[in-house]
Amino acid sequence: MEKKSLSRNRTFVAAGLLGILVAALAWSAGPVSGQAGAPWPGLDVDADWTPPRTPWGVPDLTGIWDSKNTTPLQRPEEYADREFLTEEEVAALNGERIAVEQADEAQGRDVRAERGTPEDVEGAYNNIFSTSIGQRYSRHRRTSLIIDPPNGRLPPLTPEGERRSEERSQSLAARAAAQAAAGVDLPYFVDLQDRYDNPEDSGNLERCVGVTLPCTGGLCGISRIVQGSEWVGIYYEQGHGGGAFRRIPLDGRPHLPAHIRQWMGDSVGHWEGDTLVVDTTNFSDRTSYMGAQENLHLIERFTLVAPDLLQYQITVEDDDVWTRPWTMDLALVRLDNARNLIFESACHEGNYALTAMLAGARIDEARGR
Repeated sequence: MEKKSLSRNRTFVAAGLLGILVAALAWSAGPVSGQAGAPWPGLDVDADWTPPRTPWGVPDLTGIWDSKNTTPLQRPEEYADREFLTEEEVAALNGERIAVEQADEAQGRDVRAERGTPEDVEGAYNNIFSTSIGQRYSRHRRTSLIIDPPNGRLPPLTPEGERRSEERSQSLAARAAAQAAAGVDLPYFVDLQDRYDNPEDSGNLERCVGVTLPCTGGLCGISRIVQGSEWVGIYYEQGHGGGAFRRIPLDGRPHLPAHIRQWMGDSVGHWEGDTLVVDTTNFSDRTSYMGAQENLHLIERFTLVAPDLLQYQITVEDDDVWTRPWTMDLALVRLDNARNLIFESACHEGNYALTAMLAGARIDEARGR
């Protein structure tokens, strides 16, 4: 009995030593999660670089960041199983955008399109507030922001997700048909909202609805991150829908009780090595992200990988809408903090400026000007 016990103990010790050896080899083979390093192949990042620290010892993420980019959410079919583009392909895509922007600038603000046309109205916007100006392909050169599933595409919808998608499609189609019958062509509005029957339906076109998480690309993006020892603050801008401030506690508190629901959910954060991890639940059923509502669950990971580059990964989960969680990967670029150039993305609910401008134009026309 004693010999069997001794033999069994030796086996346990040997297994333990073997486990330690395997762990040591795995650690020496590459960086562990949370360490700085090049997260994307071909990215020119100093492998020995370490992130600057706050006085309390965590990576300093404070600064003005640009999260807007032209990388598609889902991988286009022509890229099939390709995860990354070449530098030449990205340069060509950026060149196409630059050419369009230069053509727009050459036209000038003093040149008007035909009066009464959508082009004439759209040309009146100030370029400095246009979120589409100056956007470039993401520096990580991925063919899509989605990295999981590996095919770069959204996972299949659940039956409930399909129902919500179909309901939205029918609403959009009905509105488009009504507009066509009235001889009105407003595809920009049709793409953004389901209906426009009353002020409550005007959504982010005229209402200060603010930001819906996750806020990535297009009209919405992170503008500034501010850190404290027990809190992280993030300021977002969402085009003409206005902006939002998000305060994330890092003191180990639990989520709010399940019956307390908030527009931007309830976020709690913690550090895993050099990565800030933020867990968000308790969304309201009044908010929606691609059909996901109160059951939406987000896990965000912020890792500083270079002086001017922040890897931002978001895992999105809602069992009501998708058959599995999915993850996207963004490369946030640090802007010149010394210049401190953040232009206010203001929302003016109930703003009569457009009505006044149109009324003034009609008066000028009546006077023959």
